Amino acid sequence: MSPKAPHFSVVAPIFPVTDMETSLHYYREALFFKVGFTWPPTPEGAAAIAKEYAIVQKEDTELHLTLCPPPKMSKARAYFFLTGIDAYYEAVTQSHHQIPEQISQGLATQPWGMREFEVIDPDGHVLIFGAHISDA
Repeated sequence: MSPKAPHFSVVAPIFPVTDMETSLHYYREALFFKVGFTWPPTPEGAAAIAKEYAIVQKEDTELHLTLCPPPKMSKARAYFFLTGIDAYYEAVTQSHHQIPEQISQGLATQPWGMREFEVIDPDGHVLIFGAHISDA
């Protein structure tokens, strides 16, 4: 019996962050992700515990965050494929009036057949959101 061939289904980028609470707030409030996991857990009824690791989610995608204070910090980039990019971009631009993080590239149709926009999170990581023109 030969071993089963590997099949990759999801990639989860891990972004180092300098302040977990600031990052979680940004991903929840500016980009509308939900927090799916944090570590260490806070026991019920206990005071909040500083988080070292978290997973934020949007539909079938995940982005992992790990506490990594400077100077060990390195910048990362992640590309998110989605449908309905115009509506999502509108929601994100509205949220950025309340959370002054940088939209580094506005929504534009690219010559390679994608509609994309780009944001920079509080730690300088670049998130690119793109839709095939047929899915926009």
